[in-house]
Amino acid sequence: MCQTAESFLLPAVYGDTLAISKMKFTVSLVAKSSARLGSLSEFARIPEAAFETPLLLLHTRGASVPHLSYDLLQMVSTENHILQMPLVTLVDHTRNVKAFGKGIAEFAGLKEYLNYVSVQDPSTITPEGYHEKNSISLWTRGGRKLINPETYMSCIEDLKPDMFQAIVDGDTTSVSSVKRVRRSVDDTIKFTGACADLKEKSEILKDTPMLASITGGYNIKERLRCIAELKGLGVAGYVMDGFHTNGESATNLSWEDMEPVLTETLSSLPENLPRAFHGPVTPIVLLKLVSKGIDIFDATFPWLVAERGGALVFPNSLPKSNAPVIETLPCVKTPSSIAPSENDGTTDKKPNKEEFVDRVYEINLKDKLFFDDRRPLVEDCSCYCCRKYSRSYVHHLSATSELQGPILLMMYFAPRVFLRVVTLTFYFLLNRHNLHHYINFFRTIHLAIREDELQALQTKLEEFVSCRRK
Repeated sequence: MCQTAESFLLPAVYGDTLAISKMKFTVSLVAKSSARLGSLSEFARIPEAAFETPLLLLHTRGASVPHLSYDLLQMVSTENHILQMPLVTLVDHTRNVKAFGKGIAEFAGLKEYLNYVSVQDPSTITPEGYHEKNSISLWTRGGRKLINPETYMSCIEDLKPDMFQAIVDGDTTSVSSVKRVRRSVDDTIKFTGACADLKEKSEILKDTPMLASITGGYNIKERLRCIAELKGLGVAGYVMDGFHTNGESATNLSWEDMEPVLTETLSSLPENLPRAFHGPVTPIVLLKLVSKGIDIFDATFPWLVAERGGALVFPNSLPKSNAPVIETLPCVKTPSSIAPSENDGTTDKKPNKEEFVDRVYEINLKDKLFFDDRRPLVEDCSCYCCRKYSRSYVHHLSATSELQGPILLMMYFAPRVFLRVVTLTFYFLLNRHNLHHYINFFRTIHLAIREDELQALQTKLEEFVSCRRK
């Protein structure tokens, strides 16, 4: 059973802080599980745009959705979306954007889309242990860059985003020391306060919504301290940070370890502000986060799967007539719980990264198993890839580029163009399918919350995972 937000004594439109920040967050429905339906609206640049939550941010690198041009992105989805633009992929180009003078949206040719600048790239593992007293490290193609709040806010002014994350020290995991956790909270409090002061003084950013990050690793006491210290800064929302270090580390999160910390943290946050969780978490963990009241996620998981040659095949619709999950896909191994870097030296065999990747939600189109498989990636999928091509063809694109690569790279112009086209086509098709699949998954999540079927959707996914495990 679901209840309206009003029955929880929540107003339909929240407080003065959000009005000042030129963004409105409205909760329209709260389920028994704490899952929420809501909307983000009234952004300064595109006031008529409204986005239903739970919201999926489209992941970008260098202000471009990977492997998808503007026209191709329109073919994946014509809906309104907010683009996530990690500063780490843009920091080397902020001077060019500033010289252009119209902000990153127009600079990238994506002015129809609102954008949100995050600090780190959730799709890529952030190196641990590089800390300075008054700055954080951004790892760009050109190497390590130290960024303090003043430099950070200067970059944000150059980019002119529609929403941004305050600078944060989120370098903690489940095994971080107490000293490291306390340092991350101290730095985050200091950095966020500095960003809030600089934002207030900026003519460019004073009306731009800023999200503050809640850090503290897996230490409940430190997370509550972070929340208490950040109150009164007039932020537009919160990011649940410090649970992982991005990239594959997010796909290996232990819900049993994270759940009590997250529950206590969320219960101490104001209910009238949106909560975000960055990183490529698995679909089941994502559903559990939704059930706890997280409102904003990013599309790094489908991108990460595409980059390793995988196509998403997990069920992304509500179960029909309680029919059991019948799965004929190949079984996959349960990933090792030991990180590749933790080889104990008892064997000369180097750890294989594939042993630590969980492919239970996907099929690996690089596998020879699909050499003669004429079926679409997913039956009844309406995406361009599934309508036009078979698994065997997509596998062929991968195999062709790998086999002919060493030869063609030694030739001249035309062969090199051919190789690049084949390679890009492979990742383009996978990314296009995966993004389409994930967008439909979020549509189903909205429907499941509305019809109080979120647990049924989670059960269906768990049955699917169980069927594929060896």
